[in-house]
Amino acid sequence: MGESLNSESTGKSSASNPHPDVTGRYYIPGFPIGEGKTDYEKYLRTLELLNLQKTPAETVSPDELLFQVTHQASELWMKLMLKELKALIEAMNEDSLWAALRSLRLVHDCQRLLIQQVDLIGSHISIVEYGKIRQVLGQGSGMESPGFNWLLEMAPKLGEAFEQLLTRHQISVRQIYTDYHNHLELHTLAEALMDFDDLFHKWRAHHLALVARTIGTESQSLKGLATQVLQKGVKTRFFPELLELRSTLTNESGLAYGGQPLSS
Repeated sequence: MGESLNSESTGKSSASNPHPDVTGRYYIPGFPIGEGKTDYEKYLRTLELLNLQKTPAETVSPDELLFQVTHQASELWMKLMLKELKALIEAMNEDSLWAALRSLRLVHDCQRLLIQQVDLIGSHISIVEYGKIRQVLGQGSGMESPGFNWLLEMAPKLGEAFEQLLTRHQISVRQIYTDYHNHLELHTLAEALMDFDDLFHKWRAHHLALVARTIGTESQSLKGLATQVLQKGVKTRFFPELLELRSTLTNESGLAYGGQPLSS
């Protein structure tokens, strides 16, 4: 990794140095950082990666780098999610339930990062600065995100794979919930799919809140659409059967109408 600056490699005592190194760096001063010389940089293609954003001279706002980085990073996380969702479908088709759960666990963590990135924009980009950025977006919209739209296309495929899995096991969604002790793997998988649905729903809700915070709820998108169209997406759920079962079981128990008053 290059010549170290510690006393062992230089042969000099730190006590004799009036300006000891406090960075813990691995390279000597003057090493060409960021020029693609190391295997790390070559493997991650950092030269290309770090030049995908506008230069300071090209930006219209000091917040534009934050805007670009968060959205570009989101596309990368969604790329990883898509890979894992494909693995999830393959695992369900092969009845490998724990492999399916492993993929979903990673997908859930990626979803939480996406939510955090939406909130990061809302917390740090002022509405004035976003107005400047918006002027150079053309007619761009988050609804055009390739990762987002690929994820939307994956949702029905996940539902179909899960339904086929239950058919092969000759069991209904209701049974894996009412008799979950005897179907723990299927029950856990169903709940993990609900987690995926919930986190996607929350991501959309956070995005809607971001839109309201940055451009308002009565404005139009860059394509001339009312921002209310985003509300339809927030209301959409991927696995309605799993969601509706909760209402059914609650109503059947009578708890939807309240229990008996507590005795004094």
